[in-house]
Amino acid sequence: MTSKKRLLPLGFIALVLAIALAAVASDPAGAWQVVRQGWDHPTVLATALEDFLRENLPFRQQLREGVLGLRMLGGSVEENGLCLLENGLIPILEVTDDATIHRGNTRQILRVVQQSDTPAYLMLLPTACAIYADDLPGYLPLYNQRNFIESTYQQFYGSAVTVDAYNALLYSESDYLYYRTEDSLAPLGGYEVYQALAPRLGFTETPLEQYEVSYLDHSYYGGLYDQWSYGGVRPDVITVYRDASSQAVSRVVNWERFSQQTYYTLYPEEAAASGEAMDAILGGEAPRIEIETLGARDSSLLVLGDRTALSFLPFLTGHYGKITFLDFSLLTASEIAQFNPGDYSQVLFAYSLDTYLNTDAPAKASNLTLGTE
Repeated sequence: MTSKKRLLPLGFIALVLAIALAAVASDPAGAWQVVRQGWDHPTVLATALEDFLRENLPFRQQLREGVLGLRMLGGSVEENGLCLLENGLIPILEVTDDATIHRGNTRQILRVVQQSDTPAYLMLLPTACAIYADDLPGYLPLYNQRNFIESTYQQFYGSAVTVDAYNALLYSESDYLYYRTEDSLAPLGGYEVYQALAPRLGFTETPLEQYEVSYLDHSYYGGLYDQWSYGGVRPDVITVYRDASSQAVSRVVNWERFSQQTYYTLYPEEAAASGEAMDAILGGEAPRIEIETLGARDSSLLVLGDRTALSFLPFLTGHYGKITFLDFSLLTASEIAQFNPGDYSQVLFAYSLDTYLNTDAPAKASNLTLGTE
């Protein structure tokens, strides 16, 4: 009995030593650095050793994924404000307590549409956690995005045409509306939004089956994945849709403050040469994107929004000779003042609720030039 009692702690010590040796073997240079820097400072040595073992623990990723599997069996899938579903990582919308932000956005957009003769449209886009709310843990305090959208739209009655993107996404049959690892609409989500826009903006949408589908990247991991502590997430597929029924040619100018790139396609794959696959869509996120399409209707559209617009802008190009997209969060007041809604046939305000509720970017519409100023 005594020998058995002794064997247990000895076995534990042997296990600890084996783990430590395996960690050292995986990064001998790092181990030597720990000893060299902390040999005469026990406290520093202990902290550095703890960090070293944490980063070099054998089977670290497998252990983390095993823990994730156990948590999913128990119904708990939340980590760092994210939930893992079959649809991917779903960020939980957190809303600031400062209601003056969204009120200011509404006030300034209303001022613009009331002072401009250009037909105006407003579309507020729900985030993924609203559309997939039924699949999320019941204990999560989800913000009521539907109610906010409806109450905000009421303030625009008589001033702007509102677009119901919420129900278009909620009742979609697609299971890939949002990217799995990026906080944005995926192309199929963009198509659903485009369908909701069509009757409001006054055109007939192109059927999805008329688009030619291309796959640019089958293993894309975006910003949400960087926040996730575990594995277990399927990568995104970067997909593009080209209207096979149209011979129209588009010229895209992707504008940055100190540079601009011009492309003669909606999907410039050379823009993704740096390794960011999503930049193949209109050249990527930018303060300003100008799209001119030969063979399209002789009309123009000014889109004021955020990065979610990249999901639906390509579908709109066949219906407008010119589309200008502006992201006010990336533009100065003087840069915004260069644009006048009166120079366009229509103006569309299109913001995700995360942007509308938590930032004052939409309110910068007050810097637009109005009328004949």
